[in-house]
Formats: sequence, structure tokens, C-alpha cells
Amino acid sequence: MRRQVRQQPSRTASGPAPAVSSAPAKKSRLRRNKKAQPTIPIPTASKSTADPSSPSSPSVPSAPASGEEAVTKRQSCEEILTSGYVQSFVDFFYLSHRPDPNTSQNSLVAQPTAPPEVIEISPPEMTFLRDNLTKAEEARRKGDTPNVYNSYSNLALYFQSPQVSDPQTGVYFYEKCLEISKLTGDTSGEMAAYHNLGCVHQQMGDAANSIQFHERHFELARKAKVYAEQESASKELVKVYREYAEEKEQNKEYNEAVEFYSKALESARTSRDRKQEGMACYRLGKTYTEVQQAAKAVNFLHEYERICKEMGDLQGSGAAFSALAEAYLSIEDSEKALSYLEQFFEIAIKTENLTAQGEACCALGVICNKRGDYKKAVEHFEKNFEIARSIVSSGAGDCSLVDASRVYLGMARGNALVGKYFMKIEVDIKSLLNWKIKREPLV
Repeated sequence: MRRQVRQQPSRTASGPAPAVSSAPAKKSRLRRNKKAQPTIPIPTASKSTADPSSPSSPSVPSAPASGEEAVTKRQSCEEILTSGYVQSFVDFFYLSHRPDPNTSQNSLVAQPTAPPEVIEISPPEMTFLRDNLTKAEEARRKGDTPNVYNSYSNLALYFQSPQVSDPQTGVYFYEKCLEISKLTGDTSGEMAAYHNLGCVHQQMGDAANSIQFHERHFELARKAKVYAEQESASKELVKVYREYAEEKEQNKEYNEAVEFYSKALESARTSRDRKQEGMACYRLGKTYTEVQQAAKAVNFLHEYERICKEMGDLQGSGAAFSALAEAYLSIEDSEKALSYLEQFFEIAIKTENLTAQGEACCALGVICNKRGDYKKAVEHFEKNFEIARSIVSSGAGDCSLVDASRVYLGMARGNALVGKYFMKIEVDIKSLLNWKIKREPLV
């Protein structure tokens, strides 16, 4: 006899939509005896969470690829759609079927024609995504914008977590947070969204966009007279301005570098961060020296030296003295250059920095050699040679450092003997020949 198959009643549009379950979808009967995967809770983050890379970022459980996962994705999509959350379905489908950001680039490099790998998502992660997407859509229908903002913020922070590492998708949800806060006139939420977007773009290496978002954050805080937010925005601007200026300096775009180092200095002063203020002064001084504007350079470098002295930063003071010596050398003021190099050498001894000691001795030797003070030049180059040997013997440098120091010392000793050499040519040619043939000292 032919077995009768009972037809299941289909769902109708007029019936009530089933509620969205917060539990993972049921497993297939074929896998009923398999040990269940423990559900690892994914913590959420509130709107006030500012740093996407903070330790409180959601922890993401690992998930192996399996047929069960594919079924779970399908069941989750069906459940969201039949519950009436159309936008949540669209977002969930994209998020659960998007290319894996951590493997797609490597796959394209290895096999340019290969299709991108679809991301693997564990059931607890799918539950987290589904719940936050549907909560956001439900809250939006009810006009409950704070919960909409919180749900999108949770999702953005989730994608920023080190385990997921998908900042581009995080940007999408932070932009939704920004949209919600603008529509509702939520100044606090808007400032938080600008801050987070600036941080995400900075993490992605997009300094130009990061600057724009942090500047909007600062301007909004300034208009609202929220001084804590102004200080927060200024601290981020210091970092991104300096990063952008360093990039321009490396490309030898010195005018742009000066512009953004100056902005970094202004932001550091606004945030009352003396250390960052000093670093901005130092970089401005070095850049102005590079473009042959030493008069401007020394003003910023003196300010940096004062800040280092105020903070008790010996290494910073040493860097300031070294930079000041370089600036004064560029305008041929060797007296001041020698003075600052000697102070640089003294600090290098105090801080036990052999590399800095060697640099100071070498620079002092070069200046003395140019001035014709060959005796002092030899003394400085001898110290530089001994320091170079110590550095190499400690494993902190290679033999080329000793070779270069030996050449400098040989040149200085040769210059010191030039006067005696010419005198012997004129009055005592025999002693000159003995020096050449028998290596007897040239007295």
C-alpha cells in the first residue's frame, strides 16, 4: 500500500507572525546524537563605549564550517523574514554570506580567479546578530531611538573585535548610529558616532577620513560647549594629525607636514597634553631644519627642551640638544652646535645610551675637524671608535659600524699629521722616509 503523506498546514499572511526566538536553531535529526556546542555569551556594549579596540570588545567563539552551519543560516534567515523583519533579513543575509575579510585577500593573491571564501559564523554569533538586528528594527518602528542606537553600536563593536576583525562592516553600523543621532537631534550620540568612526578609519589606515570625523566631533563639542568631549576629540586629533604629517614628511611633502604638525601642536595644547605638545614642537623643529628654516626650527626645539626639562625627561632633553645642534650647524653657528652636542653627550652618558654617545662623539669630531682643531677631532673619533666596538661586542650592531668609525679616526689622524708632514718635506726628508718605510713615529 502506498503510504499516505500528511500535508503540513502552510502559514498565511493573515496569521500572527511567530516571535523571534533568542535560542540557536534546532539541529538536524541526523545530528541529534552529536554533542551540543556550548553557547558562549557575547557581551554587548552601550552607546557610551568610545574605543572600538578596548578590552571590553565582544568575544567571539570559533565555529567550524559544517552542513549544520549552512542549515542554521537558512533557518535564521527564514525565521527573521517570516517574523516580518524585512530589513533585518537583508542585513543578516549579507552579514552571514559576506566574504571572509581575514582570508579573502590572501586567497586573491594566491589565486586571483578563485571565488572569495564565505565567512564562517557559529550559532551563538548568528543569534547575536539576529537579536540585535531585529531589536533595532522593532525599536525603530516604535520610535525607541536609544535602543536602535544601542543595537547598532553593539553590532559595530562586535565587528571591531579582534576575533572578527572586520572594520569595514563596523563602519557601516557606526554610520547607522550617526544617522539615527542626527535624525533625533541626539548631540551626545552624534559625538560618540563621530569619535568611533574616526577611530575605525584610523585603525584601517585611512588618516584623511579619520581626520574629518574627529574634526566634526571637535566642532560639535565646541558648539555644544562640552569641554570633556573637546578634550577627547583633541587627543585623537593629535595622534591622527601627527600620523598624517609623518606620512607627508616621508614623501618629502614638507609644506603639508608642517601644516599638520602645527595642527597637532594646537590640538595638544587644547587637550592640555604637555608630552604630545613637546613631541609636536620637536617634529616641527626637525621639519623646519630639513627645509633650511633653522630660525623657526630653534624656537620650537627650545620649547621642546623646556617641556622635557619640566617633565624630567632626560632622553627627550638629549634629543632636543641633538636637534638644536643640527639646526645651528645648518646656519653655520658651530659654537652653539658644539655646546649642544656636549650636553647631548653628557645626557647620553647619564642614560647609558651607547648609540647616542657614539653619535655625539662622531658629530663633535666632524665639527672639530672642519674647524681645524685636529687634536680634539682625534680625541672625539677615538671615543667614537671605542664606543662602536662596545656596541658591536654587545651584539647591538654589526661590524660596519666599527669600520666606519675606523675610517673617521684614520682621516682625523691623517689631518693631524698634515702639518708635520709638510714641515718634514721642507727640513727633514730623512725622518719622513723612515716614517714611510719603517713606520717610525713622525715627531
